[in-house]
Amino acid sequence: MLDFSKAFDLINHHLLLDKLQSYGLPAHILRWMATFLLDRTQRVKIGNEYSHSGHPNGGVPQGTLSGPKCFLVYINDLRTTVPLYKYVDDSTLFEICDRNDVSVIQESVDIAARWTEQNDMKINSEKSKEIIISFAQDGNFRSTIPNIKIDGRDIAQVCHAKLLGVTISQDLTWNKHVDNIVKKAGKRLYMLYRV
Repeated sequence: MLDFSKAFDLINHHLLLDKLQSYGLPAHILRWMATFLLDRTQRVKIGNEYSHSGHPNGGVPQGTLSGPKCFLVYINDLRTTVPLYKYVDDSTLFEICDRNDVSVIQESVDIAARWTEQNDMKINSEKSKEIIISFAQDGNFRSTIPNIKIDGRDIAQVCHAKLLGVTISQDLTWNKHVDNIVKKAGKRLYMLYRV
């Protein structure tokens, strides 16, 4: 599971506009998008005080309808050698292989890392995770699989990982997911009880 650092904030406006143009968007929509991206100002309000206005050099506004769509257009040309599933800023690579197969997932991670460099993005190796799902009774199976590296650093091999709100376990049981839901529900019930 790959985590893009500051995904929405790092989008290069000019690259995004080039990508939109490559999809054949009409000129008037491209002009509107250019205005939306390049002619923005922002400032911070604390209490009744405002900061000076600034012009963001990159990124798309979060909390807008077009922000996630712009991000999806931006990463749409990211291709790998194994299946890649993208949902807004969550990207998941997966590979099915037998015990004797040679894994090619590292090659896909390297492709993704090169893509991020070419597109002014960054993969956060600290937040990216590797989960090995196996039904093998042999406990040594996981130890034979080399760790995935990003920028020369091993990414964490975990027993559980959250993907789009669902906790996935390495043995594909629902225990951890159900435990998380029960804990969350318990906290909310306690808050209602206190009212």
